[in-house]
Amino acid sequence: MLERITHTNTPSSPVVTQRRQIAHIVARESAETLVGRPAGFRVEVLRRLIGPVAHHVAGRFVTYDRALGDAGLRHGSAWIVDDATGGLAVEGREHVPARGPLLIVANHPGLSDAVALLAALGRDDAWIVAANYPFLRALRLASRRFLFVSEDRADRLSAFRRIVSALRRGETVVVFPAGGLELDPALSRVAALASLATWSRSIELLARLARDTLVVPAAVRGVVSPSAFDHPLAKRRGVLKERQRMATLLQLALPAYRANRVRIAFGVPIAPGRTRDVHAAVLDAMHALIGTA
Repeated sequence: MLERITHTNTPSSPVVTQRRQIAHIVARESAETLVGRPAGFRVEVLRRLIGPVAHHVAGRFVTYDRALGDAGLRHGSAWIVDDATGGLAVEGREHVPARGPLLIVANHPGLSDAVALLAALGRDDAWIVAANYPFLRALRLASRRFLFVSEDRADRLSAFRRIVSALRRGETVVVFPAGGLELDPALSRVAALASLATWSRSIELLARLARDTLVVPAAVRGVVSPSAFDHPLAKRRGVLKERQRMATLLQLALPAYRANRVRIAFGVPIAPGRTRDVHAAVLDAMHALIGTA
């Protein structure tokens, strides 16, 4: 499939413009992560030094974006997982229906979790609910399947309606109820389980507003390299989430840290019409999936 992903690399081509845009975002966010603050002289100096590496990383993301756009969600995501990770192991695949309205509720350790979920689902009708970040917006083809949510109340209501509409059309929606990045269960099962207490209850309303929707819990682990997490630069961060963020940066820059196998475990579908408290049922399922993973 890679052979079919071609770029027109003239100085003014959309691909070149996109790569520059992504490289700028990657360099800035990487510098902020390394320095530990959002701005300042050190951040600007480091951003310039990181530029060449960021440009290389951006090229990979442009290729991944084109893979999703040209090959579709199912085949494109599978190719990306093969290229960017040490493979994908899926448990409970039989719990994912091939058609019909489906709400996938997953933890969010970051990096390749969304694309791994797309590959594991094997459906081309999936939508990803995502925060309105510039980096995700820069993925011009992939972002066509994103349902962006911001802090603006009107925007959140609009996104909520779009999610319900997709479910009513019989499509798949993937949501991360934590509303932000969580610890990879492979790095800290205790922290991953504790994060479940922060999950939004909106998943229950979403499911009940779209008739016949099935809710399938999904536990993702192994997207962050343990070796990168134990790198001296990462270990200098006292907060676990900051340490994971540093490990993610190392993983993006260094191929040696991209050999880890991503694992996804799907739980038994939850039917809102036959479940009194969908939110509680989802949390119980996630506790079991993460606790036994």
